[in-house]
Amino acid sequence: MKYLTSEEILNEKKEESHKILENCIGKSVRDNFAFKIFDFYLEKIFKNKKNEVSILDLGSASGGFVKQICGKGYNNIYGTDLDDYLSKDNRDLFKEFKKCDLSWEKIPWQDNFFDVVDAWCVLPHLENPFFCMREVSRVLKKDGIFIFTTPFLTSKASINFFNKNKDFGSYRAGNNHLVLFPWGVVEKSVLKYFDIVGIEYHFRTKIFLGAKGRIRKIIYKIVKKIGDEIRKRIAMRWAYNVVYILKKK
Repeated sequence: MKYLTSEEILNEKKEESHKILENCIGKSVRDNFAFKIFDFYLEKIFKNKKNEVSILDLGSASGGFVKQICGKGYNNIYGTDLDDYLSKDNRDLFKEFKKCDLSWEKIPWQDNFFDVVDAWCVLPHLENPFFCMREVSRVLKKDGIFIFTTPFLTSKASINFFNKNKDFGSYRAGNNHLVLFPWGVVEKSVLKYFDIVGIEYHFRTKIFLGAKGRIRKIIYKIVKKIGDEIRKRIAMRWAYNVVYILKKK
């Protein structure tokens, strides 16, 4: 989807935007990677209380991610987006859904309301993601969990693309990523309000195709057995997205 302002999305480009976002499921969700990370960390943090955990899904789009987690026992789920793009099948999965321009408007719930907030490839699309992060901190309970993704700028593929094209592949003119989150930006903005619980890396499965891909697959299977630290180092090299799992200070 090309870049549009909130006003364009809600007005002259409303019909076009709805056609896209009513069928939108991000790569991390589509690959089932988002759910695996979400479920792993929530099981670790909240143990066997996932039916009690209150969850806010930012940028819900069609509701694809919520459909995945509802199928695994999470059912206390709220959602928000610029407009209502929820599919008919997914609408009833939300306990409550409200419209909100996350760049400029306060998240429409009270302070200290949620246990978990997730944002799967949402913040880089916002004109003011830093306001949104402060709002996430406000609506989260103490020690609440915030999970968000952003394009990973320092993978081998990303650096190679930049060296060749003097631009980042995820931020080309034809798409709607706006704000970059290199480590320095994360450190001075995100970590002002949150502590890191974990960092994970999502790479596209197409890297396992072909002769080189088969070798990569063998290497990855081996390093997974060796340990989590070396697995993450390899994943960083191939990563398309980075996932930050954070705890409110």
